[in-house]
Amino acid sequence: MKNENQYCFLCGGSMSQQRVTKIQTWEGELVGIIENVPAWVCNQCGERFYDGPVLEKIEALVKENSKPEKNLTVPAYVF
Repeated sequence: MKNENQYCFLCGGSMSQQRVTKIQTWEGELVGIIENVPAWVCNQCGERFYDGPVLEKIEALVKENSKPEKNLTVPAYVF
């Protein structure tokens, strides 16, 4: 991630660089949970934005179907 001032495309708030957990879905199905992902997070509305190379890495992780470091069991609810 670059070290420069970024502003949210949605609300205009300032963005800060953070490490987040990303829930990745594909065509409505949960693909996986990716931890420690670098992201720009809006300090005002919380919206997240990812740089191009980060999105490419996420796509590669999903496409490679590599073995995850851990498996989680998560309850699912329908509203």
